[in-house]
Formats: sequence, C-alpha cells, structure tokens
Amino acid sequence: MTRTPLPLASKLQDAAFTVATGIQAGLTRQAVRHHRFTRPHHGVRTLQTAVPHNELDRKEAERLARDYAPLLRPGEAFSHTTALLLLRVPIHTHPELHLTVPHHVPHARGKNVQGHRTRLAFRTIPGRSGLPCVPHVLALTQSARMLSFRELVVAIDHLIRIRGRRGSRWSLSTPDALHKYFHDHAVPGVDRLRAALEIARIGADSRMETLMHFELARMGVDILEMQGEIFTDSGQWIGRFDQVDRAAKRISEYDGEQHRTDRKQYLHDDKRLDAARDAGWKVRRFHKEDFQADALEATRAELCEFLELTPKPLPRHLAPYFAEPLHLPRAPRDTRPSVCADRS
Repeated sequence: MTRTPLPLASKLQDAAFTVATGIQAGLTRQAVRHHRFTRPHHGVRTLQTAVPHNELDRKEAERLARDYAPLLRPGEAFSHTTALLLLRVPIHTHPELHLTVPHHVPHARGKNVQGHRTRLAFRTIPGRSGLPCVPHVLALTQSARMLSFRELVVAIDHLIRIRGRRGSRWSLSTPDALHKYFHDHAVPGVDRLRAALEIARIGADSRMETLMHFELARMGVDILEMQGEIFTDSGQWIGRFDQVDRAAKRISEYDGEQHRTDRKQYLHDDKRLDAARDAGWKVRRFHKEDFQADALEATRAELCEFLELTPKPLPRHLAPYFAEPLHLPRAPRDTRPSVCADRS
C-alpha cells in the first residue's frame, strides 16, 4: 500500500527550497527523496508540477529562476536572456538559466546553469517575484549573440518605449543612451546591437507592434508614424493607432489577445476604428497568426498592397542581419564562464 505523503508546511508549497530548509520545516531525509519533489539543482527541491506545453518563454524562465533562488549567493544576479525575460522584455528565446557574478567571485556551476563573470560594476534590480537581475541594458548586451536580430529589435523597442500619459516619460532607456553604451563597452556582438538600434522605433508598445514595423523595415519601407493620433476635420480626437500613413490615410492596427478576451476593450476599439473609417481612413487589422513564420511572406505582400508601397533594397550592412532565422539555434553548452570586458 502506498503511503500518503504528509502535508507540506505552507512556506514549502509555493517555492523551491534547500534540503536543509525542508528538514528544518519538519521533513525527514526520506521525505525529501519522495517522487512528489523534483530536483532542479543539487540540494534543492520543489513540488512536482505539470508545465503546460504552451507556456511562453517568460513563464518558463521564471519557473527555472525560482527553482534556483535558494542557491543564490550575495552579489549574484540572473543575467543575459534570463534577466530580460524576468524583467518582462517580450523576447522569445530558449529559457536557459544564466547567472552573473563580479569577476573576483567563482561563477555558478550546475547541470542546468550557465555561469558568467563580469568586470563591469552593476547593481541588481528586482525582476519577477523580486528575483535579482542585472540591469536591462547590461542584460541586453550580454544577449547580443544569443538572440536573433528580430528579437534584439524587440528588446530595444521595449527599452526605448515612452510611457506615462501622452508619452510623458522614457521607459527604461533612450536611443542616445543605448548608442553611447554600445560605443563605450566592448562586448561580443556589439555590431549586431548597433544594427538593431538602427531598426528600433520609438512607439512600439508591444511585441507584435515591433514585428509589424520590423517587416516593413525588412522591405526598406518602415516609414509609417508609430502611435499616430487621428482627428476629424473639425478637430475632434478619434484615437491613437499603431501605424499611420497620413498622406495616404491608411492605418495598420494589431489586434491583440485583449480584443478577444475583454469585451469592453473590443467594443471600444470597434467604435474607434469605425470613427476613423467615417473620417475617410482605410484600416487593415493584423493578428498574431500573420507573423508566424509560415505566414510572413503573405503578410509582407498584404502590407505592401494595402499601403501601396514598393519594397526597396536594404543597406548593405543591414541585409545579412535580416537574412538571419527568426530564432537562433540553441548554442552548445559551454562549461567555461564568459567574462564581459569594458573598453573604457
């Protein structure tokens, strides 16, 4: 007869814990070997939970980071793509666990960990659930060779968003600040970062809005106004729209998940788009499926037809980056720590 395991203390139910912590909370050594626990790292246990197959990279990265949290040392922080995901940068990448420590500290080791060291001074900032992360810009530069060109543009668009009412303040960085940082710091892949900064645009408020303007940039026609405000002939404000061509009176709009799940938002957007049409604007709505790999060719053709634009040749220095796959293959595991250098 299978023995029913004892109920866990509440502090062990919602987070990973070390074996020592579990024993202090009342578990026996036999209990911490029970099959209801997984062993994400040596000396760490967490309750066995089913992970949905459709979870986004961000959720998986958060789960991995929480499992490792009991092993964090002073001064150690999640970094690279792990930090970007924990800081809610909407990239899609492999949810590998990356940690960085100052140069004089031994790097993290483990079967599920990529440890790194850096000579750059940094202060940790809280990511999801308060987990310590390196700052956004450092995480971005660390990820320069790990992310595809499209994902680098997604990340930079997120960093240079303008937030607040009527765009009253910068989000996390500015194009000028990023340009200076990329110039001052010698990191592998810095040329890719500079190229991505050329393509990035202020005004993309979501990942999918970035993908819309990225496809126009791929065709050399990324000239539309981002987050353009539209008014009637009498001066009445109609609304703000994702991409606007004022000369041709065209609007390209992305329909996100909130349009399907939030009835109030759905009705509000319908009225806003109807008002734009009544004022003489033509509207084309795009969806997540339009930016899947197998639909991109048709989406590019549809964009050009609707906007009445003809693709133009890309500058020679940008063409190789746009030829990259949408997602870079997972790099082979390197047991040696990487070290970030500083030119200044």
